[in-house]
Amino acid sequence: MFWSRSRDMMTEAPGVAEAFAREERAGLTYIFWARMISAGLLAVWALTLPIERSGTYLLILALFALLGLVPYMMAQRRARGAGPVVALFLLLDAIFLSYVLIVPAQYAVAGWTPQLNLRLWNFLYLGLFLVGMALSYSPALVVWAGFVSAAAWSAGVFWVANLPESNARTASEVLGREMNTHDTIREFLSEHTVSLTALQYQIAFLVLATVILTLTVWRSRQLVHRQVAAETQRMALSRYFSPNIVRELSTGRGALDSPAVQPLAVLFADMAGFTAISERLSPQALVTLLREFHGRLAGIAFAHDGTVDKYIGDAIMVHFGTPQSREDDPVRALACAAEMIASIGRWNAERRARGEVPVQIGAGLHYGEAVVGNIGDERRLEYTVLGDTVNLACRLEELTRELGTTLVASDDLVRAVRQCGADPLTLVPGLRMHNPRTVRGRSMPVTFWSDGQS
Repeated sequence: MFWSRSRDMMTEAPGVAEAFAREERAGLTYIFWARMISAGLLAVWALTLPIERSGTYLLILALFALLGLVPYMMAQRRARGAGPVVALFLLLDAIFLSYVLIVPAQYAVAGWTPQLNLRLWNFLYLGLFLVGMALSYSPALVVWAGFVSAAAWSAGVFWVANLPESNARTASEVLGREMNTHDTIREFLSEHTVSLTALQYQIAFLVLATVILTLTVWRSRQLVHRQVAAETQRMALSRYFSPNIVRELSTGRGALDSPAVQPLAVLFADMAGFTAISERLSPQALVTLLREFHGRLAGIAFAHDGTVDKYIGDAIMVHFGTPQSREDDPVRALACAAEMIASIGRWNAERRARGEVPVQIGAGLHYGEAVVGNIGDERRLEYTVLGDTVNLACRLEELTRELGTTLVASDDLVRAVRQCGADPLTLVPGLRMHNPRTVRGRSMPVTFWSDGQS
């Protein structure tokens, strides 16, 4: 589209370009309704005049309103190739306004001349027309409107200046004739004098107004670009972080750039028997199953202000305490695991009702210190957590299959929950402590708790 061709450096991203095109179409709609409202207000004023004058005014206002109808309809229909049509109708607008503002009406005072019309404030209506183009949200459209306005008005003034009875002069020419004050004033006020100096001022006004309006619209587009970019970033972050963490990260990313050691809770959850399930499903059905499984768990993690680190096959890794640690991190982690298990239980009831095989979940949790931050190189950075805390949480999740339970939590996490003033048995009824046990990858025995459910 014509109004999409303003080449500011911010329009490369498809999402931004689409947003600008949408705003420009909306801008044409705003311009049309602004035109209709303005014409309506002027029509009310015209009705207060004598009928021989109001009739002409109303006809002019109706024609001006109709000139904006075609661009409005094309914007509503999102018509392709509308640019040249919009440009043409803007040219017609400028020509029509210049003609109406310069040529005397048929009811004018006897002896009134086009030269006298140029001395009135009629020119300001053309400036108002230009100002309205800022609603288009297109720098190119503003520049074009300024150009055709200046060209149409200049053409009208030069037409008047070249009439046989016209006396076209600049202020310098009049003052340079060394006439007395009386003759100089009479020269300026003559009904046949056309001031080319006034035209220069008027063109300068249109040029300056065009420049200022263009910069204003361009600046607005930059703001939109930043807003779209920020929203895109927030949407990307929202895939992994809870909404309150997204807001924190959107204000500044310094916390992510420098890896740091901090206490946090790590939760691993996966689908028990996934290998056997995958053998019975088609690839499409398997992907659908994983998406619903992951979607349920991620939604619960976000509801508890957890950060989804990654999906590993059928498993999900969530941590609590990133990017900033909170006192209730272990409480939220244990509550999240309990809600995940309950949610899968409700989902299994739905699956059984549809004749589908239920799925089982296993969750492992641990609380301790870990390295948090962006890991990788400049080509690919991944926000993650590393350390023994992560490894032990993963091993505890594996232990759920060996014990035939749905939840295994380290004693460190359970004690941290109690230190927060919460009761682990309230969060997970039936939670019981096991004797220390050696898990894969660790030399020292680990004390843990399980829910005893299978």
